[in-house]
Amino acid sequence: MTLEKLYADLRDDEKQRLIKDLRKELEITDYEVADDLRTLGENIINVMPELHIIKDYDVKIGYVRSYEAKKDKGRQINADCRKVNGTYTAYLPFDFIVTFYEPNVYHMTENQKKILMLHELRHIGIGERGFRLENHDIEDFTNILTRFGIDWSGFNQEVPDILAEVKAGGGGGKKAKPKGNKK
Repeated sequence: MTLEKLYADLRDDEKQRLIKDLRKELEITDYEVADDLRTLGENIINVMPELHIIKDYDVKIGYVRSYEAKKDKGRQINADCRKVNGTYTAYLPFDFIVTFYEPNVYHMTENQKKILMLHELRHIGIGERGFRLENHDIEDFTNILTRFGIDWSGFNQEVPDILAEVKAGGGGGKKAKPKGNKK
């Protein structure tokens, strides 16, 4: 790790702590219901055949935006899908919650966010005991990597509009390409 990268990470951590402290003082919410993510999720569910289970079984999904960054074992988490379990089922009218972590996805294009939403919705499954979270086949889903490339979520990547391609009769299969310098 370069000294410059180390300093940038330290500054980011400082900024996040400062923002978190200010949010508490100003009574600003860290999470909110995200109607735009709900609309995006519904659009993707309606056009992606691999998500038919969500419609077939009337899966209820809540969509949330977090203003706090999330990391797990040192790795940045852009979004997650969680199954609503236990006592939460008494209070929440959802089977699953999809959360986008805004500090981690701010750099993504709209098309990258569409693929991220597809990725999170692919976690929704059904088993012998009802709804469940599906694990990755590899650190992503094979068909997402095949269609969009391994770097689809990277900074400054050009990815296709998966909703436009499906509507136009395409399969959404163009891989991500870095923007800018073309060599």
